[in-house]
Amino acid sequence: MEYKLPEDKTPIFNLNFEKGNELVDGLIITKGERRPKLGFWNKRKAKKAIKYYSKCLSMIPNHWQTNWLIAKVYQAMSENKKALNHFETAVKIEKTNPDLPREASISAMDSGNVKLAVEYSQEAINRESNDAGLYCNHALNLMVLGNDDEAKIYIDRAIKMAPDDEINKNVYALINAVASGERKRPKYNELN
Repeated sequence: MEYKLPEDKTPIFNLNFEKGNELVDGLIITKGERRPKLGFWNKRKAKKAIKYYSKCLSMIPNHWQTNWLIAKVYQAMSENKKALNHFETAVKIEKTNPDLPREASISAMDSGNVKLAVEYSQEAINRESNDAGLYCNHALNLMVLGNDDEAKIYIDRAIKMAPDDEINKNVYALINAVASGERKRPKYNELN
């Protein structure tokens, strides 16, 4: 997607975007990581980064990258509903990147909206059908929702795609234990 700004506004946009990026370096959660809650100083940096990114959005409201970064900052701050709002905006703007609905799914689950999490994890698979991690995430979401049979189908596919992946193996065991009644079904907030 190409964005048009008047020539005199482009350096202002770029400066704000770069300042935001400098502030969030090391703060945002990347794929497959979990970080502890942000401390006082890191929260200040995160809030300042959001201000810079918000200036970018005031110039280019449909800049999906900025929406994604703001969402990642809110995610790091455990402000899941705010993160979800920006992930949803990014998903609507950028129609091919599977990371956007994957992240929206995570924030939806963290916000307690399991049905929406399932919708977004399915959308991520629709965008990238060869990613075992996306199948695993979707299977986990389906299991939390209570759809064990469908969850088994998706986790089996993830296992076939990446049989040595420890996360896939753990989710496979969890889904089967829940489906058989050996283990209580976890709620959305019991997965972390």
